[in-house]
Amino acid sequence: MIDPTTLLLYAAALFVATVAQRVIGLGFGLVMGPVSVLVAGPIAAVPLNLIFAIIGCGLMLPGVWRDVDWRRLAWLLLPAVPMSVVGLLVARMVPTDALRIAVGLVAIAGVLVSVAFTRTAHTLDGPGTRIATGLAIGGLNAAVGVGAPLVGAYALVSRWDPRVLAATMQPFWVILNAVTLLERQLLVPDGFPAWPWWAWLGAAAAAGLGTLLAHRIADRVPAAVARWTIIVLSLAGGAAVLLGGVLGLVASA
Repeated sequence: MIDPTTLLLYAAALFVATVAQRVIGLGFGLVMGPVSVLVAGPIAAVPLNLIFAIIGCGLMLPGVWRDVDWRRLAWLLLPAVPMSVVGLLVARMVPTDALRIAVGLVAIAGVLVSVAFTRTAHTLDGPGTRIATGLAIGGLNAAVGVGAPLVGAYALVSRWDPRVLAATMQPFWVILNAVTLLERQLLVPDGFPAWPWWAWLGAAAAAGLGTLLAHRIADRVPAAVARWTIIVLSLAGGAAVLLGGVLGLVASA
């Protein structure tokens, strides 16, 4: 269950996360991951994030349709979908806190290496890079609900145009999260949040309001600002996952 005050705080975070998701193409899981854990607990947080990411990104999709890079979407999505099954199975076998620590370290290292790479004149965006990125995103998103730092790292090394990135990641997250949610109900059916109907409606309304605002400001954000926002949010997301794992281990010791 959830009380009205907690729902209001959750809806406010969801509003901010939706704006970030539309403007730079990532940020939903990074913002909502820690918030969902606080509101619903670590088990219910993953399906909760999947559900509202589907709603938020789905509402954004009509407004960004013409800017979607469908070829690159396919390169990332096709390996991500089967890898999500592997991520769910790994999450069942590996202690959650240990998995979070590993994911947090990999995410932070990946972003830092990507930032260093962008100081060179090289671009890394071949088929191998896209497939590896898709595999990593699919596995981590299913296992701990955080795949966005890998999106940020790929966007940096590939020099992906922020506007096209923001558009392409909306159908990507809709499809991947819908598939992952279905797989989760089949493989890991426990942990679905028991919210009343008014809580679901209120949170969905916050996502809708965030979408309306984000569509108005998305084209006004300079590319350099979008790039640095991607870096900061990706590092913050990795740090949050790492800290959550460390605190979990300490609490269980």
